[in-house]
Amino acid sequence: MPGIFNIVAYLRYLNKSGTRHSVHSPFVYTLVDEVLKNNSPNEAFQKISHLRRTMLKKTQVIEITDFGAGAKEKKYSFRYESVAGIVKKASVTEKYGKVLFHLVQHFKPQSIVELGSSVGISTLYMALAKPDAKVYTIEGCTTKSEQATSNFRKMEAKNIVQNIGRFDVVLPDLMQQVGKLDFAFVDGNHIYKATVSYFDTLLKNAHNDTVFVFDDIHWSQGMERAWNEICDNEQVTVSIDLYRMGIVFLNKQLSKQKFVIRF
Repeated sequence: MPGIFNIVAYLRYLNKSGTRHSVHSPFVYTLVDEVLKNNSPNEAFQKISHLRRTMLKKTQVIEITDFGAGAKEKKYSFRYESVAGIVKKASVTEKYGKVLFHLVQHFKPQSIVELGSSVGISTLYMALAKPDAKVYTIEGCTTKSEQATSNFRKMEAKNIVQNIGRFDVVLPDLMQQVGKLDFAFVDGNHIYKATVSYFDTLLKNAHNDTVFVFDDIHWSQGMERAWNEICDNEQVTVSIDLYRMGIVFLNKQLSKQKFVIRF
């Protein structure tokens, strides 16, 4: 059940948001039309949907290691949770999973970095959208990574490279391996300082056409602050707020604009 902050944040979003007809940018209008409003069926959606339904029936309880917001003041914390509970609470929804899929299909990145693979559902949306791309995903929790590995094998997704460990430890070395970064999805450690730090690290390998996607941008005051600071970064030109997700572009051919799209 959403808290008071989330309810107020959503009402603010509704008040600010507009439809594609209120967008006065050919780039963003096309993006809304071809990505956000894309209802084309795809075999990958059926496969992922079936996988999700299967996992929602898994009563297996696993030990979760949390290095992010769930750990609060500690460096990390432990808790026990069912696989079904993780999928229900933490995995990307079908609606936003399709956004990731269509973004990857639209921009055709060759290198994708994901922070927070969890059990791998969001990873699969991106990996199946472009099988010849390389998807590097990081997860801090070993037991969730094991669930993800099993899911990747079931879906025969061979273009995923898994990394296990704290984001701040793994990411710098991983970016040396990745080199040129085309697409990034940041979905983990929902804390202001950490989110901004990850963006700064990823930005070093970014280029004019790199696409960044951030999850849960209105999850807390800290995440809203991080999102606003990222949008104001001098290298960011266009930002799009979809409430749960935020998308930013560095394309210097675009004028600096912030969009809030009803989605």
